[in-house]
Amino acid sequence: MIFHRCLHLIFVFILATAMVYPQQGDATKAAKKKEMVKQANKKAYEKARKMTLKHRREIQTKETRKRMDEANKRADAYNSQNDRKWWEKIWKRHHRR
Repeated sequence: MIFHRCLHLIFVFILATAMVYPQQGDATKAAKKKEMVKQANKKAYEKARKMTLKHRREIQTKETRKRMDEANKRADAYNSQNDRKWWEKIWKRHHRR
């Protein structure tokens, strides 16, 4: 009789301990797995995007590729005109405009 009560008390204590300290390792593993899947999806997307851009360029004629390169140069020049200069990046001076 005392043995059963003692056994019952130990069993209740084990259950209470399990409820107080839930398995945190599973949550950590799930979060890591989710992050890895997210990174893998991002990597696959970037790879597919690069291949698509490469294919689009390859199917063009030489003249069209030349026009595309010129258009890209103009776009880069236009989009980078407000970028900070290299010496401003080094000294971290922020110019207000």
